Amino acid sequence: KSVANSDGRLVNYMGARYILACIACFAIVVFEVATFTSTIKVAAANDDGIPDLAHPLIAESPTPDTELRFEYIVINTATADEIEVNPEGEFALMPGVSIEVDVPYKFRDPSDGGSSKSNLDVIEIALKLAKGLDSRSLIGGGLELGLPTGDDGKNIGSNNELVVKPFLDVGIISGLFEYIGFLGFEFPFNEDVSKRSEKDLGLEYNLALTYWFVDRVRGVFELDGELVAVGDDNEAILNASWGFIGSPIQGVPLEVGVGLSIPVTRDRDFDQRGVISFLYQF
Repeated sequence: KSVANSDGRLVNYMGARYILACIACFAIVVFEVATFTSTIKVAAANDDGIPDLAHPLIAESPTPDTELRFEYIVINTATADEIEVNPEGEFALMPGVSIEVDVPYKFRDPSDGGSSKSNLDVIEIALKLAKGLDSRSLIGGGLELGLPTGDDGKNIGSNNELVVKPFLDVGIISGLFEYIGFLGFEFPFNEDVSKRSEKDLGLEYNLALTYWFVDRVRGVFELDGELVAVGDDNEAILNASWGFIGSPIQGVPLEVGVGLSIPVTRDRDFDQRGVISFLYQF
């Protein structure tokens, strides 16, 4: 009887979380469909009606584009030194709509002298939507899936957990400054039994500020992190990042960025993080 009751509670728990995820996804999809319908009307009269916001170092640009991006990330933690190479591709299906795929691969060297390991990390597939409010601001959002392509045994991602993340973002251009805000709602599914109650809903957030020193060079400052909004884990992480992004070859849509990140809170995913990025827009 106790086993049956436990199974019943688990079914109710999983069902409630699934319904909550569906409601959040449905609400964002309805919002985006409404704004996208307006975007089509604007695009017919004024190019695509969407301002082109620059890419920060950590966050994604809210502007749907066709581009290739490559990141080389060096991460120092208390338990290991890690290197992540992350090729990304984004394709604009039409004005205001794009599909993005990230395929990160991580190399992990444990600090305890154990053997080095490497594996695919969590592959992410996202649908991005955006609407230009005017020539200098936009609002957007979409849906991202985190696939179980990692390996729990190597402490690189997960080979069983699926993450569904609807998100909202916004971008504003003001003179030489650009502001980008991002808020994602993470719903994990099919976690290990030992982690099932840790996080039912996570919030991922980013606020990026860029300043154009000259036409081809900008400085970047970002705050990013995540917290557990619903679940037994009370972890809350905030990181600060700064760096520069520039176009080294005039007339070629290639950007090179370099930056450094440190944790602000006691809860942390790393001690230091260095990023080198390359971006080519078509």
